[in-house]
Amino acid sequence: MKTKPVKSSKELTSKILHLESALARALADYANLEKRFARDSASIVQFANANLLAKLLEVRDHLGLAASHGDQSLELILSAFDKILTEEGVTVVKTDGVFDPNLMECHETAPGVKDQILSVIRPGYILNGRVLRPARVVVGNGQINSSN
Repeated sequence: MKTKPVKSSKELTSKILHLESALARALADYANLEKRFARDSASIVQFANANLLAKLLEVRDHLGLAASHGDQSLELILSAFDKILTEEGVTVVKTDGVFDPNLMECHETAPGVKDQILSVIRPGYILNGRVLRPARVVVGNGQINSSN
C-alpha cells in the first residue's frame, strides 16, 4: 500500500495527532477487554459448580426430611452439609413476608393476607447473588377465612 508523501509540517503534525489518538483508543479498548475478560473469568469460576450444587440440594432436602423425624446423627450430617453449602456461597431464600416472584415460585394460593407467604413447600437457594433454585411457597390470595 502506497502512501502519499507529506508536503508540510502542518500535515505531518496532523497525521501524528491522528495516529496518537488512534493508539490511545486502541490501548483503552485493550484495557477494557482485559477487565472484561478478568470479570468474565471470575464469573465462570464462581458459577462453575452451580449445576453440581443444584443437584446436591435435592440430597439436602432428603436429609432434612429424614432429620425432621428425630434422628440426631442425620441432624449432624445435615449441619455439616449446610456448613459446606454456606462456605460455597449458597444461602437460603428468605421466605418470611411478601411473595417475591424473582426468588420464589407460587405453588398454590390459599385464604390469607394477599401476597403474604403462608407456608414453604420447598426452600429456595441463592448462589453468590444468583437464584440457584427458587423457593416453592403457598401464597395468600386476599380472602380471609372468617369461619369462627
